[in-house]
Amino acid sequence: MKVLIVDDEKHVREAIRYFVPWEQYGVTGIYEATNGQEAMEIVLEQEPAVVFTDMRMPLMDGAELLEWLHRCSPYTKTIVISGYQDFSYVKPAIVYGGIDYLLKPVNRKALVAAADRAFQKWNEEKQERERSFHQNIQLNVLRPLYWDKTLSDLISGTVAYPDVENALRKELGLPRGAERCRIAIISLQSSGGLLLRKFRGDVQLTSFVLANVCNEIVSRKQEGFAFRYWHDGADVVIMLWSGLENAEKMLMDINESVCSAYGILLDIGLSPVLPFPDRLKDAFTGAKTALTERNLLRTGSRIHTAALAVDVPEVPGAETGELLEKLRLSLMSGDPERIQRSLEQWADFGARSGVLTLSGLRALEDSLRDMLDKWKKEWADSGEAAADSMPAFRSPLDEHGEFSFLHWKEGLKKAVLGLVTESRLSRASDSRIVLEIREYLDRNFQLDITLQHIADRFFLSRENVSRKFKQVTGENLSDYLTYLRIEKAKELLQNSDLRMSRIAELVGYEDEKYFSRVFKKATGQTPREFRKREEEEQ
Repeated sequence: MKVLIVDDEKHVREAIRYFVPWEQYGVTGIYEATNGQEAMEIVLEQEPAVVFTDMRMPLMDGAELLEWLHRCSPYTKTIVISGYQDFSYVKPAIVYGGIDYLLKPVNRKALVAAADRAFQKWNEEKQERERSFHQNIQLNVLRPLYWDKTLSDLISGTVAYPDVENALRKELGLPRGAERCRIAIISLQSSGGLLLRKFRGDVQLTSFVLANVCNEIVSRKQEGFAFRYWHDGADVVIMLWSGLENAEKMLMDINESVCSAYGILLDIGLSPVLPFPDRLKDAFTGAKTALTERNLLRTGSRIHTAALAVDVPEVPGAETGELLEKLRLSLMSGDPERIQRSLEQWADFGARSGVLTLSGLRALEDSLRDMLDKWKKEWADSGEAAADSMPAFRSPLDEHGEFSFLHWKEGLKKAVLGLVTESRLSRASDSRIVLEIREYLDRNFQLDITLQHIADRFFLSRENVSRKFKQVTGENLSDYLTYLRIEKAKELLQNSDLRMSRIAELVGYEDEKYFSRVFKKATGQTPREFRKREEEEQ
């Protein structure tokens, strides 16, 4: 707490300094000025809690100073000490909220009593300001949560519009007479969840940031409001009640902002224009359908409208069955080229109409899994297939998070051919030994494994180990071991801060430099370059 004494008479300033027990009030600084102009400069720099001022001074008198303090430093408390009883001097102290008006010569008891009231008043107001400040912080934290919950319930139909109408108008700028609306929805799984990965998988934080980015644009002209959706079907919802004809342009602006900040484009579903508020729920359903049933083969646009959302065309059962049967027979042959041709024919047939939706994609994958399950049972001559025998198809998205039919087909081929290899390994006697060797490598790749080590463990010659592994798997044992180690190294580089020497040790290399050479030969990058790129992408 600081105080300022303003008086052109030095003995008066000294008397005030002497009479008031400053330490009792926690005063840390006492400043002096001889006129109002000097006082203004000190107030701006030191922000005193209390000002003791004379009324008649050169350059700027007390009345002018009181008026300026009232305007520019409203929290400062003032005590006037004057040698005049004239009302023209008393009036400014009353008008501008002075604590007291004391006459010279200064009376010690009166001065201390006035100072005590001023300090007490300043402390009370300070506590009230702090209480109000913390209350506002709490309200600012709770306000978004309130609107997230309220608008989610409004769209889902669990809150009636009349119950929130006034609040929508007062706080969100909903215009009177709004009769139409559109809903846009965004899923954080859009673009393969790339934005979610930027925020370490934190759904609440990611959706909060995304809603704020949306509101920077949507709320600019109070055309709507973006919020986190509390129920299933979306992560962020944008409710629009104005500028509906320009909704697509607005959503494109949002996407550009997200791309500018995070390098990611999102898929956004947009409903048709519907009556407000009666059809809010239908607008949400329309936007959801536009997003989930968008045509994956239609690239370029990330804004998907309900009018362009289509159902999966019906595929003639007989023709589909014939293609799957052809694929099954090619699997029985074990010929990789034949399997790939059959798989490509089946996949191309599924997208022949030029329309492929998310549900259509899942239906195709499910039908393929069913066929593979049946083939697996026949091949193993068993009544049931292994629970973990079905492949997990890799993500069909390209590096920009957009669906790629080519990526999808290549992923299917890799998964199916891998399944064929596994099945072949589990069948023949030589292959069973190789399967055991491979399982041993999978579990112990971090050890110092040599051909002799494997030969001794499985009671084979070194030449037999190498030859059998190559015959059955189609690759060298050393290449397979390197693959395992590099994949584990990638995982550690992506998800830990371990030193390079420690990572090298954990994946089976005692020499860090040798590990770095092997890693670069396999990936085209050094381990440090790989880690840096992964950190930049996150």
